[in-house]
Amino acid sequence: MATTSSSSLSKKLSKSCTLLIFISCSLWLSEATKSLVPGQDLTDNKTLVSSNEVFELGFFRTGGSSSRNYYLAIWFKDDPYKKPVWVANRDYPLLDSSCVLYIRFDGNLVISDRRNIQFLVNAEMLAASNNTNATLLDSGNFVLVEGLSTVWESFYYPSDTFLPGMKLGFLDIGTDKSRDQFLVSWQSPSVPATGSFSLALFRHNKTQLKVWHRADVSRLIGYYDGRRFRFLFNSSLNNYNFTFASSSTDLYLTFATKGNNSWSWFVMAPSGEIQVFTMIGKEISLSYSPICENTSSNSAADCYIEKPPFCAVGNNFSRIEGSLPNPSTFDESDTLGISDCEIICRSNCSCTAFASYHDDGSGCQFYHGDVQFTVDETGQGNTTVFVRGNITKPAHRFPRNSGHWKKRLLWLIITIPVVVFIVSAFGVISRRKSHTCIAWHVKETNAKRSLELFLNQMGTDVSEKTRDSLSSKLKSVRKRDHELPILSFSCVSEATDNFSPANELGEGGFGPVYKGMLLGHEIAVKRLSRKSRQGLEEFKNEVQLVSKLQHRNLVRVLGCCIEREESILIYEYMANRSLDSFLFNPNKKPLLEWKTRVFIIQGIAQGLLYLHQHSRLKIIHRDLKSSNILLDKDMNPKISDFGLARIFGENEVWAKTTRVVGTYGYMSPEYAVHGHFSTKSDVFSFGVIMLEIISGRKNTTFTHLDRSLNLLGYAWELWSSGRGIELMDPVSVDPSSAREFSLSLHIALLCIQELPEDRPNMSYVVSMLTNESANLPSPKQAAFSSRERNCSGQERQGCSLNDITYSVMEAR
Repeated sequence: MATTSSSSLSKKLSKSCTLLIFISCSLWLSEATKSLVPGQDLTDNKTLVSSNEVFELGFFRTGGSSSRNYYLAIWFKDDPYKKPVWVANRDYPLLDSSCVLYIRFDGNLVISDRRNIQFLVNAEMLAASNNTNATLLDSGNFVLVEGLSTVWESFYYPSDTFLPGMKLGFLDIGTDKSRDQFLVSWQSPSVPATGSFSLALFRHNKTQLKVWHRADVSRLIGYYDGRRFRFLFNSSLNNYNFTFASSSTDLYLTFATKGNNSWSWFVMAPSGEIQVFTMIGKEISLSYSPICENTSSNSAADCYIEKPPFCAVGNNFSRIEGSLPNPSTFDESDTLGISDCEIICRSNCSCTAFASYHDDGSGCQFYHGDVQFTVDETGQGNTTVFVRGNITKPAHRFPRNSGHWKKRLLWLIITIPVVVFIVSAFGVISRRKSHTCIAWHVKETNAKRSLELFLNQMGTDVSEKTRDSLSSKLKSVRKRDHELPILSFSCVSEATDNFSPANELGEGGFGPVYKGMLLGHEIAVKRLSRKSRQGLEEFKNEVQLVSKLQHRNLVRVLGCCIEREESILIYEYMANRSLDSFLFNPNKKPLLEWKTRVFIIQGIAQGLLYLHQHSRLKIIHRDLKSSNILLDKDMNPKISDFGLARIFGENEVWAKTTRVVGTYGYMSPEYAVHGHFSTKSDVFSFGVIMLEIISGRKNTTFTHLDRSLNLLGYAWELWSSGRGIELMDPVSVDPSSAREFSLSLHIALLCIQELPEDRPNMSYVVSMLTNESANLPSPKQAAFSSRERNCSGQERQGCSLNDITYSVMEAR
């Protein structure tokens, strides 16, 4: 197929960077095997090869001097550049060449490195036994087989590449295994992390294929007309064998290769284009399909700006090798690619140039100023800079001895003092509102070191002068280690309308939480109370932890503010507040249908599994409760409040403390009584939350009319007598859900058993929640289920456990 030409910036970016990943990847391919069985492993010098040697699976390292990340991937064996078509751990890179893939004792695929932190490859579809093996097929599909059945396959979870036989769309609709399959671009040509662009069928009109940028702006690129699937942006794609299939359980787009000796595949590129690869024999060709070729400025970025501004200098950008002299704003976010930089700069006429922050193409630098001074005039800089305007050569330098130069010098002598005066006066007013806020962009950090300087030096009696000094030092640490963005207090104050009471969302022991608006994004601002000594310790702990955590079921922290006496954390805003606001509110409880409750339970379990097993650190939350589970606009649950959390060492199983912290009603018995805590303490808290979700009752305020039982004891009694269904929340009663309810109650009772060794770990909990046919062990009597309350009959109505945070301080 002929290569499609375009003058757009995204095309130039894509063409210039296409081979970067190929050239920079380092691969070690000394041994190859056909399949992986229990007892075997795949290290960095081994690969799996499909039976006819079409595809190969192994570890690779991304290029760039700042990158030392390792990934498990699949590529065409005959591809000389080994460009991955699928990456397993794209957002969870391994640290070094100690990486290994193996089948764990329970039959599931795991990768890890020298830290021995396991990343579960098939976390969404777990094996029920250890009778499994893994094979790479000639289709490029990596499958985990249990007996004669396929447990999991890589085709279910595409990355950026659409291979023949792969399906994009909605699969197993209406079942507990339903899933959406779509493509997400790499962050940059050399960084496989999830990037800016996604390719998927439109949920509200499933016959349409769209490309999204950051889920904000989309562009229709194809549709099913009832007979065949048609592409709008490149008619040559209509020559491929695309099929649109629809049934009661599946609705998807797929395609087939043309011949036995040829392959074709499509890639959602980091630039926002569709890359079309063709391999005939061992020859691979690449063509581009720019989906934005019909825009006015012929630029990909204009597709993803709702109303592209008309700037005096124009909207075209020229590529120049040079450097940005002291860029006025920059963003160190590892989640932004060069296409994001282009869109951000293009949508702001004051932005005159941009460049990548890191040499692997991630992060952004921006320049706001005279175009004449945006690049090194000698052209000797080592950075690719994109400058607004049609620039074909470095900025002109006027000869010193010319009359023109003298006139220019006189003009500068007159105007510079005036400009300096105006800027100085205006800067005091606008610097906080313009520079600081514009410099801020959302960052999902992937920190490599903790904020050691901050944690070691900041105490409860830090003076204002010391705090300012520490803030300055912390900024330099952040630049080096890519930690949380630091915002000025004035910027946060402006975002919350000066912490207006009308914006207050609630208040805890640490201080109030406010809703705010920053650069068009809703945020939640947690402001530490100046009087709270315990709150400051929680704040330091949370800063240390949140910079290292990244999971869809954990609340994302966007930045922090450490200025004078202020300690502030900025979170993503959760539109539906906390889980308890639904469960225990008679007016909102009916909104929680049974399927929604199951969805919330599974999300909490996945988030807790990540904390215990899959994150960079092994973390015990210690204050898991319904009010700490927040819900976004789509009712996705997210665990929050890590102020009381503790980090465990790799080989640490449990710990003891004389400072017991947490909330009555959710504490495990060994922790509340003896100060012993472990992952099983969190499992106990999770079991309590499960009971609250399925029953709609709050453990800390539950009373029974004729028995001195708490919710745990009442659930145990009903289950033991075969009347467990009576615990189901009346507003969510659904006869068709009786089996799911019984399973949920059974799992909850396993989690709240008295002894921690009797409770399952979260990996087993997740497996039980997704496998209704599993044979579960019988639970032992629930903890606290026989505890009598010291209340007389007259007092019983008001007798309850208070929902307060409990803290016993160590003696000094």
